[in-house]
Amino acid sequence: MISNNNQKFGFRDNILWITVLTLLLLLASDFLSLFHINLAVFSKEYAATFNMYLSFWTMWVVFVVAIVGISKNRYILDKLKHGNGGNTFNNLMIGFAAGFLMNGACALSAYLHGDIKLSFYRFEPVPVLFMFIAVFIQSSAEELVCRGFMLQRIAYRYGNSWIPTIITSCFFMILHLGNDHVSFLPLLDLFLSGILFGAMIRYFDSIWMAMGCHTAWNFTQNILLGLPNSGAVPTYSIFKLDTKHDLNSFAYNTGFGLEGTIMSVIVMIVGFIVLKLIYSLHTKKIFSDK
Repeated sequence: MISNNNQKFGFRDNILWITVLTLLLLLASDFLSLFHINLAVFSKEYAATFNMYLSFWTMWVVFVVAIVGISKNRYILDKLKHGNGGNTFNNLMIGFAAGFLMNGACALSAYLHGDIKLSFYRFEPVPVLFMFIAVFIQSSAEELVCRGFMLQRIAYRYGNSWIPTIITSCFFMILHLGNDHVSFLPLLDLFLSGILFGAMIRYFDSIWMAMGCHTAWNFTQNILLGLPNSGAVPTYSIFKLDTKHDLNSFAYNTGFGLEGTIMSVIVMIVGFIVLKLIYSLHTKKIFSDK
């Protein structure tokens, strides 16, 4: 599932160096983002959210260059290609569905508990489609960094163990330390979401599934429902949140959103268990057919 070429290891295979390298590449993408052109599309409120998500294209550029341009990293490219392992259209759709259902379960709990009040604002097919693409660029870029580049580099050294998944989940969590309203529960939730996305790669060999799930989660809560996404409040959404009457509870955090709640943590754990059960049943079927 996870790459391990079983070759001789050097300093560049050290976890510390891989972490430093990943951070340096992120800094390079931040520098490149200084040249990002903010597009004036549809409306000011639309453009603000759209450009925020679209700006993550710099991560794609920097990390793809690092993967293709450095011979030691080129094996990672195969893990991104269509048809490699579990990188199929079906698994991408499964990822989309999983992200929507998981976030939807959290949102429904908050709504039924009376923590959030939503009102329909507007639905514009073309702008929403472009926004979905922008959210995919952002979410898939984070997966490329954490579960594509960093996880595969660490797995090169430590093989098919949980070490790469745990380390990259911690890294994913740390990347969000600067977000607004961050606290213990949001950080725990981010760590567990990293474990969940890592499990999709470990069990199904599909970074596409992880990208799909991450995208649908962010799109559902931020663009569809108008809720904060890791503390970031959208200026454009299909539904609007009544911020005067939202409440903190087990299912909703007025600052951070659906993430960072007991409900979201439970959903992440249940999601992991479901992945594990599906993988176990699939493995048993393979052996029983032999």
